[in-house]
Amino acid sequence: MAVAVAVAALPAALPAHAAVQSDAASRQSATSLDASVEVPVAAAHALSEGAKFSVAAIEASGNAVAVTVSAVGAGASLVVKLSAEQARTLGLSVGASVVITAVAAGWLISDAAGHVFCFVPDERARRHLHSRRVS
Repeated sequence: MAVAVAVAALPAALPAHAAVQSDAASRQSATSLDASVEVPVAAAHALSEGAKFSVAAIEASGNAVAVTVSAVGAGASLVVKLSAEQARTLGLSVGASVVITAVAAGWLISDAAGHVFCFVPDERARRHLHSRRVS
């Protein structure tokens, strides 16, 4: 009997309509995406201005290596993720110069020996790039 009374009283304890959920998390997510979109634009600007780049940091994690490439004096940087094997083959080190080559659809980033390890698309080419896991 006590259970029946508790079940009968339950609808009275609940609100008559659902409360509107906050969209704060969505706004924060959009803001973080806006910031991440700005970084490539700043790096692309430094690339197009002919800034000198060098390796600022190298961080290994498992089978991947994050190489931070910074524009000297321009305040722009970008992170390139490489496989540990590729990073070992390139022999990149902090302070090493990075060569930037302009191509029709963006820029190629390579080490001093000319080994290309990154492609940075320009604004027109970026919208045509996508990735999908191939199994």
